[in-house]
Order: sequence, then structure tokens, then C-alpha cells
Amino acid sequence: MRLAADTGGTFTDLVVEAGEEVRLYKASTTPREPADGILDAIGLAAADAGSAPADFLGSAELFIHGTTRAINAILTGTTARTALLCTRGHPDMLLLREGGRTEPFNWSYGYPDPYIPRALTYEITERVGSQGEVVQELDEQAAVATIGRLAADGVESVAVCLLWSIANPAHELRLGELLEQHMPGVPYTLSHALNPTLREYRRASSTAIDASLKPLMTRYLDSLEVRLRAEGFGGRLLMVTSSGGVIDAADMGAAPIHSINSGPAMAPIAGRHYAALDGLSENAVVADTGGTSYDVTLVRRGRIPVTRETWLGIEYEGHITGFPAVDVRSVGAGGGSIAWIDAGGLLHVGPQSAGADPGPVCYGRGGEVPTVTDACVVLGYIDPDYFLGGTMELDAAGSRR
Repeated sequence: MRLAADTGGTFTDLVVEAGEEVRLYKASTTPREPADGILDAIGLAAADAGSAPADFLGSAELFIHGTTRAINAILTGTTARTALLCTRGHPDMLLLREGGRTEPFNWSYGYPDPYIPRALTYEITERVGSQGEVVQELDEQAAVATIGRLAADGVESVAVCLLWSIANPAHELRLGELLEQHMPGVPYTLSHALNPTLREYRRASSTAIDASLKPLMTRYLDSLEVRLRAEGFGGRLLMVTSSGGVIDAADMGAAPIHSINSGPAMAPIAGRHYAALDGLSENAVVADTGGTSYDVTLVRRGRIPVTRETWLGIEYEGHITGFPAVDVRSVGAGGGSIAWIDAGGLLHVGPQSAGADPGPVCYGRGGEVPTVTDACVVLGYIDPDYFLGGTMELDAAGSRR
């Protein structure tokens, strides 16, 4: 028996494959402890099979997991407070990027903010040349003083990206040792180990994104594996990557940037399969409206779209991951996205999301702000008496209010 689960911002979906039989189950996502939502879905599947959850999990040989937890954290701005350590004189890598603009002569909007703000960017006295030669030795005393400032500034994770560390990583490695010594338990990412590419902005951007996700995703994956093992699962736990493949959960925890489009990456594969079954066309628009994000991709001539230019947000204005991936575009507009009015009186939707806790007002779990789901209930697009197959009653009056 094989299991596959996808944890979204609002619901957790489980697929059970036993022989030629495939069954689907859905439970509410539990943001504080996402493993609970997965185990709730497993409990539904076990009950349906007339088995105890431990026996059910014990008979599974493989568990494949996809999640939108990473992309949701980025879209809603809930990643860790992350610092960037860079070579002295080069603190603007994330700000200047590579100079591109989608509309080079449109000056009506401001320059995009860097992924890590300048206030959390710290310059390290050192320099390595393009051939790997040490131009200036690492000033360890100054580096230790800088690390002390990180702790005082409440930094939760650290990205280290030094010039030409791909030619000679000695200074980055030493900074990693100093971080472990003076900030034990605080995760960090070294750019030469994560993404040894020549182009500085891409390497810095991928390092910053990865480091910002490490506290969240490490806790999540560690907790999930411990809980599954404790409940009887003895098989292999694999995580879906942004490129549409799978890796072991421990490897994903070490480089969580690969989990950004973990869940959505499977959508075009499924879309191509079902479009082929219908026999209508080799072209298909595949969309997924989740609780926090809206994801869309395009299958053309039966080919899965893959890109080496993976941007979080609009090209040149968002943030590049620096890794190839299945080409899925995401915006913060899902069912739980919150409607709000700005100071000028204009209506906005998202990227803030009510998620699963408290969720939309109609869930009756304490939500007090209107969401897309509430609007759909009021407009009649969602039947409040048959939500989640009739297993969950919605408060339509609350949505209207």
C-alpha cells in the first residue's frame, strides 16, 4: 500500500493506493501542528478500511508528501527573521539584482524590496578572488562581533553568501563554524553548498530564501517523521520537490528551498494525464485554488512546463530561486485570502490569509474577517449544506454578516 498526502493552507488531502484501488480523503489542516491534520486524514482512511490507524500505517511501504507550507509562508510574509552575511563592500546583491525590469520606462511604481532588508544585511571583512586565491583573510574577531549583533537583533536564521566562495569556500565554512559556536541551534545556509552558481544575485537569492524557510520546514518535517514513526509507519518518507521529483524528507529539511512548489509541481502532471484520458487535446490549463494561494500552469503539446527562471512573484520584481522547477505561477489569492480596504478606500484581496485556523467566518471557528470563501458562500457558489461532502456545516449567516 502506498500513501500520498498534500498539506495545503486550509485542507490536507490523502490518497491511498492499495492494489488497483485508489481512495481519497480530506481533513482540515492544523497550522500549529500540521502532522495532526495528516494523521486525522489517515484516521479517516483507516476507519474506512475497518482498521486501526497503527495497523493501517504499518501496512504502508511508502509515504509521499507534498506541501504548500513553504510557498504559503513566503506569500504571507511569515518566514523566519533572516540575516544575510556578505563580503564587505557588496551588501546590495539582493537590492540591485541583475538590473532587469518588465517595464523599463514605467516609473510609476517603486523599486522592489530585497528579500532580506538592508537592516539585516551584515558585511564581513574578507575577500576571495575569482581563481580561489585569498585576497584578504577573514577577520574572525570582527565576524564574531557581527554574530553577536545577529543574536541581539533577534535573527532566527542566517544566509551566508561571500564573493567567489564557489572557487574557495574556506571563509564560508569558517563562518558556519563560528555561527554554530556562537549561535548554537540557529540554522544557516552556505551559498557554495546550496547553489554553486557563478551569478552572484542568483546564488544570494537562493541562499536567502532557503535560510528563511529552514526553521519552519525543519520543525515541520522532523515533527511529521517522528509522529508517523510513532504511529506505526515503517516505510520510506519522500517529499515532492519543485522540479516534480522526490527526495528523502531529511534531504528536504537540509535544503527546504526545493519544497517551495512541492504541492503545485504535481498539478501539471495530473492535468496532462486527465487531459490525455479525455482525448480532447494535448494542451491544458491547470489551475488549483487553495486556501492561501492560487496556482496555475499550462501544459502544451503534452509537455510538462519546466523553467530555469523560477521567480516568486513577477519576473524581475519578485525573487528568483536559482533552481529549475516545474513552471507553476502562484499568487496570494486563495479561498482563505482576506478582503481589506486600504487607506485610500480601495479593495484588496490577500495576500494575508485566514488559513485553517481560524479560517473563513463561515467555518465558525472564530474568524471575524471576510474571505474569498465567505464571498462564495454569499454568492451561492458554495453550498453551505454540502461542504466537504456534507461533513462540515458552514455558517452562511456569518458570511453574510
